[in-house]
Amino acid sequence: MKFLFLYPTTDTFSLERGEKSFLYAPPLGPLYLASMLIENGHEVKVLDTRGEENAGDKIRRALNSVDAVGITIPTFALDNSERIVKIVKEMQPDMPVIAGGPHPTLYPHASMTEMNIDMLCLGEGENSILDMVAILEGRKNAEEGRGVYYRKNGEVKKGREPEVIKNIDAIPFPAHELVERYDYGYSYGFKLFEGKTTAILTSRGCPRKCTFCSRRLLSMGSYRIRSAENVVDEIEMLYERGYKNIILADDNFMSNLKRVNKIMDMILDRGIDITMFVNGARVDSADKATYKKMWKAGVRMISFGLESGNQEILDFYRKEITLEQIRKAVQLSHKTGFFTIGNFIIGAPVEREEHIRKTIDFACSLPLDMAEFFILRYMPGSQLWEEAVAEGKISEDEYMVESDSERGLGNFTREELLHWKNVAYKRFYLRPSYVAGEVFKFLSRMDIRLLNAGFSLLKILLYRTEKDEKVWKSVEQH
Repeated sequence: MKFLFLYPTTDTFSLERGEKSFLYAPPLGPLYLASMLIENGHEVKVLDTRGEENAGDKIRRALNSVDAVGITIPTFALDNSERIVKIVKEMQPDMPVIAGGPHPTLYPHASMTEMNIDMLCLGEGENSILDMVAILEGRKNAEEGRGVYYRKNGEVKKGREPEVIKNIDAIPFPAHELVERYDYGYSYGFKLFEGKTTAILTSRGCPRKCTFCSRRLLSMGSYRIRSAENVVDEIEMLYERGYKNIILADDNFMSNLKRVNKIMDMILDRGIDITMFVNGARVDSADKATYKKMWKAGVRMISFGLESGNQEILDFYRKEITLEQIRKAVQLSHKTGFFTIGNFIIGAPVEREEHIRKTIDFACSLPLDMAEFFILRYMPGSQLWEEAVAEGKISEDEYMVESDSERGLGNFTREELLHWKNVAYKRFYLRPSYVAGEVFKFLSRMDIRLLNAGFSLLKILLYRTEKDEKVWKSVEQH
């Protein structure tokens, strides 16, 4: 069979214009499924609509040469996902449309009933996609599909339970070649990395149980790691194909320091000259010797989930870290030379104004190159979500809900949370010490990206909050 896989741009952007300057990393989910299909004799094309202009027209043209369409649906891209499905069905009413990704996994029945989708899969799709092909070709009954939802006589039905893939080394590498034409590596309109950029996953799931996280659902609640040899084989393959930069996109790349050290040793032994960005790291894994080896092997950026400057809020989130560990990790990262990013959350249901102020002060006290401040969202599958549903504050058919005092989910209204978010960004980025520090790094390393990174994030003050509002209004309308 011939497949067309589509990845939608977020609802902040139009399908006509895309979001090229926000192309951070390729969509690894569809690329993993594509590799499974190719390995089994099928053909696959991938359209990442974030990197396309007039994506609708390109989808229409591509439909003439495929047998089925697959679409990955994040909740933040519901409107554009629905538009894409509508385009497909208007052009080819009988074209099978299959879906996967975060939103269908969280809301399978709603996704099937509200969108004109023929089948969807839950969680990891490597097994499900092969079952779907067998169903489409008439070699398997739909009720036998692992993790598959389908339609029968106008009703939504569920097949077999999904299977967690325990040995993820056995999964073929993502089909990176299918998206090589796109220029990844952007964040907030500026290029983080010079040269050809992609991403890899060295593990799946997360071993932690933070109360705000929905990773407990399905396969993401099962933490599995790839062997160091398997990871470095993929990195070497990408290096030989001309890639200069790799984003390590794990939720928690640093969970196993022995494996991290082995990966770095193997990169050095094989002479792989590549720049890496650790997208997710915990502060309790900070280790001086490991950081030095990571720097030597090519790691240049590291991002931490710090969440709060209050120990009681960290404990409420069940982060299982301390403020002292945060200070140590960020300072060690800074001294090692990494471009260091810290992510914070405001709006915990037990949080008061003094907590938010303390978080902002704490962020400003750390030698961070970037800080992100997010408003708490109640995520389906998380402990916070389940407790709020049990208390009748959230209904089971809602998507994601902000911590809002008007719904009894926090101590601040949406407007107040947006105010504090703006205050946090202004306090952090408009400090003379911050500006001077970034300029010094540019002068000492002669790397204009360091200077651009700090200054470009000032655009968030004028851009991000407004766009967040548009996206959330779109989500709420569903």
